[in-house]
Amino acid sequence: MTHMVKPLVYTPLAYTLAILMATNATVAMAATATAKPTTKTTTTKTTTAKPTTQTTATKKTTVTKAKTTSKSTEKSADRVSNSVKDTTPQMTPPSATSNTGSVIVPVLTAPTVANVVYPSTNSVQLVGTDISAQNLANIPLPTLTLSNISTIKTVLVPRTTDNSTQLDVSVLDDFITYASPMARHYPPVFSSRTERYNTTERLKSLTAWIESYAQNPNASYEVLLRAAKLNAMGRNLDLGSDYAVRAGNYIARALRLNDTAEANFLYGAMLAEGGGFKEGAKYLEKAEKMGYLEATQSLAQADLLDDKKDRAIQRLTEFKAKNPDNPYIDEQLRIVNSGKYYIWDIPAKVVQ
Repeated sequence: MTHMVKPLVYTPLAYTLAILMATNATVAMAATATAKPTTKTTTTKTTTAKPTTQTTATKKTTVTKAKTTSKSTEKSADRVSNSVKDTTPQMTPPSATSNTGSVIVPVLTAPTVANVVYPSTNSVQLVGTDISAQNLANIPLPTLTLSNISTIKTVLVPRTTDNSTQLDVSVLDDFITYASPMARHYPPVFSSRTERYNTTERLKSLTAWIESYAQNPNASYEVLLRAAKLNAMGRNLDLGSDYAVRAGNYIARALRLNDTAEANFLYGAMLAEGGGFKEGAKYLEKAEKMGYLEATQSLAQADLLDDKKDRAIQRLTEFKAKNPDNPYIDEQLRIVNSGKYYIWDIPAKVVQ
């Protein structure tokens, strides 16, 4: 007789039950093995057939007990499975948002190598299952020690031009600060392929999150500026033409709302590094006049790509005289004097 045993959910308790089942099955097999020699010995022409019948009855009884044990084990396994399912937190899709009063924050409760958990404002969000509450005997529990805890400043910006709702961009701004030195210009510079991969994956996630707010016709300047920065870095990381189109669209809209030095610099840099040297120079020169220092370096880059090497060297030399502590200027002059064309192709050890 064949008995099918339902597969167990692999939990520590279910694993113990599986061992008990294997023990019962071994007992049943042992009883069967003992009965078989008796059956063979009753093939003589004597009246020893009764022991054979009794042995067969014993065999059936043993199998019946094993079957009962299997059913009991199945019920216990089901209860364990249900218990585990009930204590498992529900995962939210990565693109979900959480409303905290009038503040909208991004929430990612399914972290991966490249994704992070975005907590609500001024709180800590833990993701996991509390195994200590399951009363697992003889199961070692891990210990955890936290050190070097750091926090980021909460940054709230208007979601729309009417300032009716605020958007929590704390994590987004922290990422932009981290990634901009490596991917703000072309070509991007990373210390390793892993660093580039992780940065790219996080950029994709954050770009997708802010996209719905930036597409709003009434999106605020603050939202459009951040969306433009993320998409511009995506363009530099060769993520596709869609990033370049969105970046140009968002920064142009931002400029119509607020004609700032930073917006002019971003638009000019995108145009110049994309081949529009003369058009980009107009915005870069405006940003330079408004005091945006990096605009001078981007103007030198535009001159270099437009075959105006002497003018590029002059700009960088004057810039160094005024800003001797700039971390990039010495390396940029070395790049130009060596005959290369991309002043932002700086070794990763220099990037800050």
